[in-house]
Amino acid sequence: MTSTAVVTGAGRGIGFALASQLSDNGYRVVLTDVDGESAERAAAEIGNGAVGLEQDVRDMASHRSVAAEAARLGPLTRWVNNAGILFSGDAWTHGDDQVAAILDVNVRGVMAGCSAAVNAMEGGGAILNIASISALGPVPGLALYAATKAAVLSYTTSLEGDLRHAGRPIRVRALCPDVVGTAMVSSQQKEPGAALLFSGPKPLQEDDVARAGIDLLEQKHQIFRVVPRWRGALVRTIDLAPSLGLGSLALMRKVGDHRQAHA
Repeated sequence: MTSTAVVTGAGRGIGFALASQLSDNGYRVVLTDVDGESAERAAAEIGNGAVGLEQDVRDMASHRSVAAEAARLGPLTRWVNNAGILFSGDAWTHGDDQVAAILDVNVRGVMAGCSAAVNAMEGGGAILNIASISALGPVPGLALYAATKAAVLSYTTSLEGDLRHAGRPIRVRALCPDVVGTAMVSSQQKEPGAALLFSGPKPLQEDDVARAGIDLLEQKHQIFRVVPRWRGALVRTIDLAPSLGLGSLALMRKVGDHRQAHA
């Protein structure tokens, strides 16, 4: 019987690219999105029995429902927690609703997805959490987003330890890409707080990030991966000396400001 895979936030962007590649690899894919019509259109485009479902990942019980539907279609062996949101600006300027929303989507949604996946993967499998390079160090202007992605990375490595301790045949991995050319990023083009998003090299392509994620899912020992790897090494050097690193980031932010102004 064909194994099934779930990808959240798969109506477009990285999620859609991941779902497409999982389908190409022989999985029957269940795509979820807060916009149910987008999920259905994406599933129809992929074909191969793909199913699109409306899901608000903030609803923790919804993950169990999605897992049950995927398991009904075939053995659930792959799950990707991709859904996420981003707010930019000085950390103290975000309202209560924004703080609650980004924590609910980016952190609680990932935790609930992982829990549902682990409990539904009767014969074992692999889980991929989409984190970010921002999980590795300070990101002025994107403090909320960076904090949630750091939480995702920490949760992933800790969950992997729990699964190993319990002897469960399930891997959990975290992908930490640099800036990707998604609609979520382009929507921040005129937001001053998002300058660091536009300060570096050309954004990564969604399909390239998805390929890295699919490869990581199959890795036996590597728990997380930064894409591209050289950017991960650079960010880690900044994090070793935060005071000096923040100075470098201030210069990069000016570069981003200039690019935004002339976009």
